[in-house]
Amino acid sequence: MVDPRDKEIFYVGKANGSNRAFSHLAEQKNEPRKNQRIEHIRLAKSEPIIEILRYDIESEQACFDVEATVIDVIGIENLTNAIRGHSTVRGRRSAEEVERLLGSTPIDVATIEERYMLFFINRSYSPTMTESEIYDCTRQSWYQVSHFNRTTTDEHGKLKYSTALAVVDSVVVRVYSILAWFPAGSTLSSRLGLAASDKWEFVGQKVDDHHMLNKRLTKGQKELPATQQGFGYIN
Repeated sequence: MVDPRDKEIFYVGKANGSNRAFSHLAEQKNEPRKNQRIEHIRLAKSEPIIEILRYDIESEQACFDVEATVIDVIGIENLTNAIRGHSTVRGRRSAEEVERLLGSTPIDVATIEERYMLFFINRSYSPTMTESEIYDCTRQSWYQVSHFNRTTTDEHGKLKYSTALAVVDSVVVRVYSILAWFPAGSTLSSRLGLAASDKWEFVGQKVDDHHMLNKRLTKGQKELPATQQGFGYIN
């Protein structure tokens, strides 16, 4: 999808034979940035331009691969897409990142004694992101974080789950200390349209020398899968 005012691609989406390309113009609850861009274009008395990058592709997986590749090339931070795509495991990486992913030390979560909160950011993370963007996509904006886990502290006044692990393809790519939780959209952020009464976000600090950094999380003999809700807990 192209903004006619500056000819900039601002959204990439998979289409199909039932006019899906144009259905992306419809307002979507989970894509506030795209909705806002389209609204601004229409306020300027214009309409987004729909362009087809590839067509007549035989398999749906190939379509997802193309979609994810285009998003990776442009950079999700330069688009209004809410997620990086549906085929990101083999997506864009720096050479250093590939080396880390392939050479990371595995650790079975059953052997970990500390408490951690896990945030699976596969579909929103991109190697072209700045540190503040990676931080924001880790800490925002999460459904169903219980009051107990947001507020319970130990005898020293420290949150029960005070360490956040940002996980991409089962590898811990960033570690943050969690200082406090707030309603979604109430703290300064690089992301837009996250306010929601049933979502939460934390503020914290990056921990560069944490021993879990670059560890590959496993469960038994398999890599730890992402949860459906996008976050989880160890211990």
